[in-house]
Amino acid sequence: MIRLLIVDDEPIIVNSMYQLFREAVHLDIEIYRAYTVYEALDILQQHRIDLVLSDIRMPGLSGIELQKVIIDKWPKCQIIFLTGYDEFEYAKQAIRNGGVADYLLKHEDDDIILQSVEKAVASIEKQALTDSYALQSREKLQMALSAVQKNVLFDLIYGKPAPELLARKFAQLEIPLQADRPVYLAIGRVDAWAYPDNDKDRELLAFAVQNVVDEYLSAAGICVSVAFGHHKFLWLMQPEQRSEECPDEDAEQAWKLLMARVRGLLEDAQTACKQVLKVSVSFAMSDEPADWESFGPQFNYLKILLGHGGDGKRELLIREGNKLGGLEIDRNRRYFADSQLLRKQLGQLEDYLESGQEEAFMALYEPVMNKEAASYSHTDLLELFYSMSLYLLSYANRTGLLHVLSSKMNIGKMTQYDAHDTWDSVVDYFADFARLLFANRQSSPEMYTQRTIQSIHQYVQNHLDQELTLTNLAAHVNHSPAYLSRLYKKETGVTLFNYITECRMAKAKEMLAGTAMKIHKIATAVGYESPPQFTRSFKKWFKITPQEYRDAHQTLDPDKR
Repeated sequence: MIRLLIVDDEPIIVNSMYQLFREAVHLDIEIYRAYTVYEALDILQQHRIDLVLSDIRMPGLSGIELQKVIIDKWPKCQIIFLTGYDEFEYAKQAIRNGGVADYLLKHEDDDIILQSVEKAVASIEKQALTDSYALQSREKLQMALSAVQKNVLFDLIYGKPAPELLARKFAQLEIPLQADRPVYLAIGRVDAWAYPDNDKDRELLAFAVQNVVDEYLSAAGICVSVAFGHHKFLWLMQPEQRSEECPDEDAEQAWKLLMARVRGLLEDAQTACKQVLKVSVSFAMSDEPADWESFGPQFNYLKILLGHGGDGKRELLIREGNKLGGLEIDRNRRYFADSQLLRKQLGQLEDYLESGQEEAFMALYEPVMNKEAASYSHTDLLELFYSMSLYLLSYANRTGLLHVLSSKMNIGKMTQYDAHDTWDSVVDYFADFARLLFANRQSSPEMYTQRTIQSIHQYVQNHLDQELTLTNLAAHVNHSPAYLSRLYKKETGVTLFNYITECRMAKAKEMLAGTAMKIHKIATAVGYESPPQFTRSFKKWFKITPQEYRDAHQTLDPDKR
């Protein structure tokens, strides 16, 4: 969607242009208005603007000076200057500054102004399409490679790939780890920031922290790091590769040396981050290397250690096996070892629901709910019960099927663990609920879309006297403006602004024919800011003026007019 900003110190010009483009229903644009240069600067600060239609002479800051600000803030933004001054020097200076799509006089016909905007919009859309295929630089390719590497490593949290498959992935993605050797883990987090109070600066500092620690740990052996969560990091380490003839005792010694060095190096890195970057960092590290099958539980266990070691404290160095304030964490409990896997599986179940894959859903549902359930503690079963309940209820509510299912089964048991006699009855109950969801979901996406369209129509009809922007309407149905615009056009065959104009015109006809209200008040009642704008729109729609329509269709008693 193209964002258009209209800037002029003459309100009548701004409002006239606004109405002109609002009626241009074939243009997919969001329109902003500024009656002073300073209002325009505020809008440019808060929103990405693609096209500016601006006067060239305004109090406080000229259009030429505003142009320089626009180019600095949004380099790809195009500008159309609209002025009452037919002076070549202004045009020449504006064009030299760059970004100028056109230079028009205020007395130009609406059609010429509209054609200029259409041309600029087409140019912007073409450039956007070109930019979307511009992933050519080495930096972007490296970022893409890093993202894929991160995905591969974090997939290990949820699964246990065969060593040969893991080795092949490491080789393809240039990950310098060996799939046939254990791996040593450490995680870290940024505790506090000394000075930056914006996300951009903090992201840069977090990146710097990761690089500093990488530099220190690389002295101990092979080191790979990835960022995760909110300014948290994971380091995976192995000793430098030795020959196959290396005795076992030498390999064991290499691991001991690596772990001993890591502990000292993390302390040094912690000090460097504090002194150089002014950032407090905490670490949790393993007590021994883990094989790749234990990678996921070990990672989650370290996260728990670091989390429990918080309590407002900073610059912690936590080793596995430490007691944290007298608290011992049982690393063998299913909650700590497999809760990440459970969330992954529940997410997959939700995906199967969304896509209507009942067979795949049931194939995964059975092991999730039944596997070794008898060995789970009571708290583990409660976690599983309420996790599954939340996913199923959330989907049923989003798709509008909750009221349908409530007439077919007792959905109160979805949130009452004690209402079930055995765990087997829980498994059967959730399975029945899921089957009903699949049986009734066929029409649910269409029903949801229809309700969205109906809600928009109702809102428009009840608020014709107000400013019905795409942003406001999108907020009403909890969608983005761009998505709502595409959805409405796809489902109805017309643009949303076309429908709004149609409703306003229908209401205007009704009021002109059936009331004695003054035409300027009717204009306000159907959402037009000035009678001339209303008259122009009405004539464009019906080929006659509002007064001519009233004269031809007025049904009131002449004495009551």
